Amino acid sequence: MKKYFALIFLFAAGLALSAINPHDYFTWILEVFPAILGFLVLLFTFKRFQFTYLTYVMVLMHCYILFIGGHYTYAQVPAFNWIRDALHQTRNNYDKLGHFAQGFVPAMIIREIFIRQHIIQT
Repeated sequence: MKKYFALIFLFAAGLALSAINPHDYFTWILEVFPAILGFLVLLFTFKRFQFTYLTYVMVLMHCYILFIGGHYTYAQVPAFNWIRDALHQTRNNYDKLGHFAQGFVPAMIIREIFIRQHIIQT
């Protein structure tokens, strides 16, 4: 059970750090709101339906992508500037990482729901 509290702590820490002097607070709230909403849904459904620890870690990683994108805005994430420069591109491609996570992480969640609810037989 302690490992789940560690994920909750990491979520809260990431959210708090992203809220410190973001590019602008309106963009920040728009970007992090889905993470907060998802956290609340997972928290309130935890006793009734538990996902694997791996899925919770992947959800946390997706939340961090949202937190970073909300803090800097997706086009200005400094960690991806070196990729843009090294590949001689005209834009920062952090949003591509965000779009990948928006597809991959929910697919993992749906996969677990389908398997555990016997919607799809494996």
